[in-house]
Amino acid sequence: MSVRTLSQRRTAIDTQWDCFLTGSGRTEKDSVNKDIMASWQRSAQYIQPHTNLAPIADEYSLKHTWQGSDLCQATLAEQANMNQLVNEGEMVAAIADTSGRLLWTAASKHMRPRAESVNFTEGGIWDESSVGTNAVGLSLALSRPVTVFSSEHFLPSIREWVCYAAPIIHPQTLECVGVLDMSTTWQHYTPMGQAAVAGIAQSISAHLPCAAPRAEIEIHALGQPRVIYQGEPIPMPLRQLEILCLLALNPEGLTLNQLHASLYGDAKVSMSTLKAELSHLRSRLGGHIGSRPYRLTVPFWADFLQIWKAHEASLTTEFMDLYRGPLLINSDSPELEEWRSCIDALAYKTLDKAVDTVMLVNRMGAGRIAGELVRNRLGGDLSH
Repeated sequence: MSVRTLSQRRTAIDTQWDCFLTGSGRTEKDSVNKDIMASWQRSAQYIQPHTNLAPIADEYSLKHTWQGSDLCQATLAEQANMNQLVNEGEMVAAIADTSGRLLWTAASKHMRPRAESVNFTEGGIWDESSVGTNAVGLSLALSRPVTVFSSEHFLPSIREWVCYAAPIIHPQTLECVGVLDMSTTWQHYTPMGQAAVAGIAQSISAHLPCAAPRAEIEIHALGQPRVIYQGEPIPMPLRQLEILCLLALNPEGLTLNQLHASLYGDAKVSMSTLKAELSHLRSRLGGHIGSRPYRLTVPFWADFLQIWKAHEASLTTEFMDLYRGPLLINSDSPELEEWRSCIDALAYKTLDKAVDTVMLVNRMGAGRIAGELVRNRLGGDLSH
């Protein structure tokens, strides 16, 4: 793509940014894509557009965290390739954790002073709540590869950049463990950049060590739900996931009538329908559901149970690490709705008592809902 064409694209985005900033006019459909516009709207809740620097964490402690991490070891396999791209493409590369903190960076002579001037260095915090729309924060928010071009950035100080980022997803647990970002000046934009960075992120993912299962069955139901059985993720529809959560909450077991009431409430659903769901769930879990009463017959771990233990032990950081959002937000099970309300109330209470605002800001990377809880706690302080 020619510099002239890129310049025209930048000018069109500039126009839409002015409209967004002043609240005048209407956004042209093709000038700013919906993900960027949504990010601008979120960003405006966190920071002022004239912010120029990313906040920075303790670089020394993060360096030790990085050097001892599985993510660091997995990155070594691609480090030579990334360094070559950095130098040949006049780029800066970075690996961020799931809160948007940069753990490792490498920069060409062309990009190093630019990166240092905005704290795009080890310790810099690049989630949306800290610096607004940028590739690291947007990739975390959307859980997929993204490109942020020039004036699509929220901060004026990085509108000379084009940034490509992709999440690093553990192939076994399907959990995001970090983000890879590669950036350069906007004149060097290439439509292949996003795919290239996504490919490197996948290669890093492939070198992550196998995760030791916490139990035979792992249930993650806070935020984005997933189930891991014998170390492998398994697909599971909402109704069966609801049943699994109810069995985890009642390890002593439930009669068919009790399970029906906990799952459906007063809804007119037949017992045969529930039995069919139980049969499908039992098949997915290798037959490890007992009957009379219905119960799980193998060890299990559940984030919504672990978070309760963290609360009882006053482990605030562990609590916020576990809280990725409400418990099965789409469930209308009476018992799960009650548990959801209790856990959300604990989250508000935990944040209200917390005095470490840096920790709270870092937790924003854990998910959109968790971020909303933190923003409500900090109120207007995040805009300063």
